[in-house]
Amino acid sequence: MRRFFLSNGLLIVLLCATLTGLGQFGITPTDSLVDVFPTDSLTRVYQIDFPNQTEDSLGLSWRWIDGGWTEGWDVNLCDLGECYTGIPGDADMLACPTDGAGYLKLLVNALDIEGACVLHFWVWPTGNQDALVNVYFDLRNGGVNSVAFSAPESEFSVHPNPIRAGRMLHFRGAGNPNFSSNCVQRFSPKGELFPCHLKLAPFGWTLSTQNWRPGIHLLSFGDGRTAQRIVVH
Repeated sequence: MRRFFLSNGLLIVLLCATLTGLGQFGITPTDSLVDVFPTDSLTRVYQIDFPNQTEDSLGLSWRWIDGGWTEGWDVNLCDLGECYTGIPGDADMLACPTDGAGYLKLLVNALDIEGACVLHFWVWPTGNQDALVNVYFDLRNGGVNSVAFSAPESEFSVHPNPIRAGRMLHFRGAGNPNFSSNCVQRFSPKGELFPCHLKLAPFGWTLSTQNWRPGIHLLSFGDGRTAQRIVVH
């Protein structure tokens, strides 16, 4: 697992870049597309659109930053202009008109194999990478589902995952000595660090996701070894 620690100055730069990028194009439905589907051999299509918000034509570029999919899955990418075999490292889309939109589209066939496809992209107006935005696909099937993400008994598990912002996260693994501190660290999708305190409810430990922004969050206890990835939408 890669970890990113950003200084306050860099966070400000990235925040300004995101706001600049969104001034030129939007993201639909959101910057994080999350779905869970049955284990079968059907090809499914997942698409994030980038509507042009300028008064002129707009070209967009993208780069695959991190992630991958379960071995044996057939995963291919299309953008505005081309469909690829697999996923290349980066490309430029065709320019879209004022009322048009660029897009990233995944064609996913799990071929009856349980697993997941988790991908992180950057998208920016062509020629202005400082205005990049982060985009995520989190697609799962079979034994990995939205009700509970199982972890080894020596670690903890959290459910539901993915979760809608504002709901309560529920923790399992209270026998783990790491729970004795009742404190967990959260890294936001922008790399911000937030200390969080668990609350003991009648059915176990809980944590509120109120005001969490959509995207991929990382929860970690103080030892840095027991961690869980949370997708918020």
